[in-house]
Amino acid sequence: MFSSFKTPINWARHAVYADRSIIVLNKPPGLVCQGSLTNGQKPRDADKFNDLLHDLKDHFKLDNLPYAVHRLDKSTTGALVLAKNIVAARQLARQFQSRTVEKTYLALVRGGDKSFPTRSGEIKDAIEINSDGRVSIGERCDADFAATDWELVASSRKIPLSLLRLTLHTGLKHQLRVHLAHSLHTPILGDALYSRKLISEKVTRVIRVPEHRVFLHASRLTISRFKKAGPSKHIRLGIAAALPADFVAICNDAGIELDPMTISGGLFVDDKPLDGCDIEDLQGKWLRPRRSATGWT
Repeated sequence: MFSSFKTPINWARHAVYADRSIIVLNKPPGLVCQGSLTNGQKPRDADKFNDLLHDLKDHFKLDNLPYAVHRLDKSTTGALVLAKNIVAARQLARQFQSRTVEKTYLALVRGGDKSFPTRSGEIKDAIEINSDGRVSIGERCDADFAATDWELVASSRKIPLSLLRLTLHTGLKHQLRVHLAHSLHTPILGDALYSRKLISEKVTRVIRVPEHRVFLHASRLTISRFKKAGPSKHIRLGIAAALPADFVAICNDAGIELDPMTISGGLFVDDKPLDGCDIEDLQGKWLRPRRSATGWT
């Protein structure tokens, strides 16, 4: 007789950085970043996030569960920061509320080089949530202001597919997905909610797009941290989360080149890449392998 017992998931393996106050995860697709009750009901898949918090508590030997201070959409991958204690949680929450946290995303979008009028730009179209829960470009006077910067990193020469770097200035629901689909008219690959048009055969002949997979990645999160000593105690700490393997595979198949830091992730201090894996003043440590010009370290 077979047992119905399932082997617990090792959620701690998704941690990419930790120091005395925070833990940063490379969030996998499909994870709901909310374990609490919503309207008296637990969100679908909320147990996974609660399991993650308990696993991190045990792995990092914390006195309490880590605190979630922001969210990523269920389909979005990438850098997600958690606070180890309530003091750190309040400090991070203030940074998010004052919009001093820099949030950079990478997206594979449907459209080649000719789809873009320039190499970069800014979208300031307001958005609103409709009665069915979907988000659209706002037409009412009470629509919420939303701002997104975009930069064309590269376009495939084989198929109409491009890689964009996005800077999120306001964090509204599905903002990037709506801005790219309805303002820039280059929907994110795999986003069937905001683009009902079938993916071009030119694309599907070259790459395989998994079902229920939206290729939007929270690539880098930059926050303010304070060292205990030194002439300049304030630093800007950037944590770059490695691209998922399927994202990298599609770029390779499409002929879109990626730099090593984008592939493997890493740390930045005051916008400069950190050569090592430790930040002693913060008791910080990079927890994943890194790819350099000479290979993986």
